Amino acid sequence: MTTIAQPGAQPGAQPGAYEGADNAERPAPARHAALMAAIASLRPGRGGRFPIESFLVTVGALLLPIGVVTILLGWWGAAHTGHSYEQTDYLISGGLLGLGLIFIGGFLYFGYWMTRQIRVTEEGFARLEAQLAAGRASAAPAGTALVAAGALVATEHGSMLHRPDCPIVAGKEALRVVEPGTPGYRACGVCAPVT
Repeated sequence: MTTIAQPGAQPGAQPGAYEGADNAERPAPARHAALMAAIASLRPGRGGRFPIESFLVTVGALLLPIGVVTILLGWWGAAHTGHSYEQTDYLISGGLLGLGLIFIGGFLYFGYWMTRQIRVTEEGFARLEAQLAAGRASAAPAGTALVAAGALVATEHGSMLHRPDCPIVAGKEALRVVEPGTPGYRACGVCAPVT
């Protein structure tokens, strides 16, 4: 039997094993915790050893104007000399150095922007997680705990059967308990209470 190597497989590794296998086999909560720990190290003053956001924005903000000034000084020097060999020196020392400083400053500022986006995304995920947890707590309609196992519910005037945890009836007050197989009712297409 021929085995096909996975992308990034190590020589001599077992078939099906590849470099990212341990991450793929880890359960979702462990991967989520690892992601949160990595993001926490990016935040200044909250567990991070180095304030990376402050460093990136400060150095980037310094290098951009220094690069522009260097280019202007190189142009001024080249414009005020009549010798081509001196103009080449100004072009190299002022123009290329200034472009390099602008590029590095822009790259650092882009890195700062990316770390900010990661932090905003993490905060958004935390808010979403809190809302989902609150939604799960309030999603059970009133009296759901009293519904017997296997029993279905319907709205006050509805003719559709739902499971008690169906999102369509979540939060509704006036629900009726209906036994499965009661004539005149059809099954909900969302929660599929009847197989």
